Amino acid sequence: MAGGFIATGISRLDINPYPFSTECLRGDVKAGSATSFPEALGLAAAFSTDLIFRVARATGLEVRAKNNNYTKHGSYEFHQGLSCFSPVINIMRDARWGRNEETYGEDPYLSGEYVTAFVKGLQGDNPRYLLTNAGCKHFDAYAGPENIPISRHVFNAQVSERDWRTTFLPAFRSCVKAGTYSLMCSYNSINGIPACANKELLTDILRREWGFQGYVVSDQGAIENVVYQHMFVNTTVDTVAACVNAGCNLEIPEHGVIPVYDHLVEAVNQGKLTKQKVVEMVKPLFYTRMRLGEFDPDDMNPYKSLNVSIVQSPDHRNLTLEAAMKSFVLLKNDNNFLPLQRTLYSRMSVIGPMADNPNGQNGNYAPTLDEKFTTTPLQGLRPLARNVLYANGCLDDNRCTRYDNNSIKQAVANTDIVFVCLGLGNDLEKENNDRSNISFPGYQLQILQDAVRFSPSNTPIVLILLNAGPLDLRWPVNETKVVSILEIFYPSQATGVALRNVLTMTGLHSVPTGRLPFTWPLSEDQIPPMVNYSMEGRTYRYLNSEPLFPFGYGLSYTSFAYSDLEYTNSIPAGNNVSGSVQVRNMGSNGADEVIQIYIRWFNSSVPTPKIQLAYFSRVFIPQQASSIVQFTIKAHSMAVWMSNIGWVIQAGTYGLYVGGQQPNQKTSVGSNVLSGQFVVQESLILGKY
Repeated sequence: MAGGFIATGISRLDINPYPFSTECLRGDVKAGSATSFPEALGLAAAFSTDLIFRVARATGLEVRAKNNNYTKHGSYEFHQGLSCFSPVINIMRDARWGRNEETYGEDPYLSGEYVTAFVKGLQGDNPRYLLTNAGCKHFDAYAGPENIPISRHVFNAQVSERDWRTTFLPAFRSCVKAGTYSLMCSYNSINGIPACANKELLTDILRREWGFQGYVVSDQGAIENVVYQHMFVNTTVDTVAACVNAGCNLEIPEHGVIPVYDHLVEAVNQGKLTKQKVVEMVKPLFYTRMRLGEFDPDDMNPYKSLNVSIVQSPDHRNLTLEAAMKSFVLLKNDNNFLPLQRTLYSRMSVIGPMADNPNGQNGNYAPTLDEKFTTTPLQGLRPLARNVLYANGCLDDNRCTRYDNNSIKQAVANTDIVFVCLGLGNDLEKENNDRSNISFPGYQLQILQDAVRFSPSNTPIVLILLNAGPLDLRWPVNETKVVSILEIFYPSQATGVALRNVLTMTGLHSVPTGRLPFTWPLSEDQIPPMVNYSMEGRTYRYLNSEPLFPFGYGLSYTSFAYSDLEYTNSIPAGNNVSGSVQVRNMGSNGADEVIQIYIRWFNSSVPTPKIQLAYFSRVFIPQQASSIVQFTIKAHSMAVWMSNIGWVIQAGTYGLYVGGQQPNQKTSVGSNVLSGQFVVQESLILGKY
């Protein structure tokens, strides 16, 4: 129960220290060499639970292998343990939030499917031992602000019951159902009560409704916030009593600060905590360590045989390359300019602050950069031309407050093709760093505009974006010389090779099939104030206007046609809807297609989303071939939230939409969307969960 990153050892019981503090979002962070996988939001764009499972498993294997090495040498330092503060399953509800990159996007269903695969991949499948233990965060209603217009440490998210239950909580329940051993409570208050002292959240919902039996750990410094920032209680003794009684098992304090939980004995002596409660809260901490195999002989635990040779292994490097290629989203491709028809240019220009920026392409919460295995866009694209002209354009960092326009003019003059690499990176978006708007920072848009202006009139320009939160793309979308726009997020170590492969359609997975896991706003006018936690007008589920690019959008190097939709059109409440659809690849390139199935409530008695993703699948279909895709819409996807009752599947008519995108999109990928209806007979109360 004592606070701190590292639980002290108990020598009389021969128990070693244990660090409850490892970051495993997409590779082992801050603990030496590790394979660096693409940022979480990019992985979400792949729409592949198989991919996120394999990334999580590879991450878990490296974390375990390194922990074996550390403990062998008696080292129990920060980030050297097996208890992961991952994944991040908060909802991306505002383009300006600094931590969008760590999430799986804006949809609760997509996030729920991803967290299920991630937890199972990270924790392993041994019946006795955990590979590592997952820790889903940040629980809950934590989705900005970080620092604009107010600090996260004092922010009170005012959330309606309906939004809380239907948007912010569902992915965490999926995490619990997947078997996580830990959750992390967040910095903010929820309707006036700090998350780490919120009994309704940590006990009533998490443990009583969902049956969670693991432990809750605070975000770093969140327990101090309860008394010093939120001023919810008056003393540290009252704080530890409030948080432990609410259901927070473990405190992670700020560095160098005396943990609030050090006052636990005092709280017991004052009658504000019972010894029984303390024992109850300690049990999951030691049970988790037992499941990790800490107290058993090494030869009993198969994971103890892993060694550091697995770190940056060829298999893991190939996986991060595959993951990067599957995450790229093609936003614009006029006249099918991509893939490149030429594989060798005479003169090629690669410009912009993200063209040769290894740290920038990594994003936040990334493993330590290993230059041996890292390629930037500039390095990846060099083999495509005899002469490569490079210019950063920004004289400082990605904020680009000082601009060297002469270098851009010289780089794009008399060139055959221009690749403009723009974006954000840790300079502009990360933990504790929101953006005040979605404009290109500083002179970045000017770099693109000057490339258009000063390059030859017949020179095509390809815009490469490295970012998480959307940018204002109205100018490049409407500019005819900008023939293609490719969103690649933060692909990490394999960036350059992955980019070259996709641009030239070289090798497996080289046809871009990423889909946006969020809605890309047309302009900032479509974004409500950051502090407004109503979901009205946010995400595809509640948007009241046309976005620039819709959730689920992404172009391909081929086209698909949907036909022969068959499904159960009438079911008793509580049954799934099963069906099939034929998908044909109409083009000359074999490629993956992301099948998306949405439902709509036609006659619910309570407010519902306008439309809801209820199934997705990523399927490879050879050129000029067809595939029959089987699908299942789970009964709980049809449920609506009713106050005082809980989740209810209501009798009535539901809409069904099957295709490679949402139905009725103004900005379309070009393929058709099939539609139908099904009827749910009677109603079924599922209750509160």
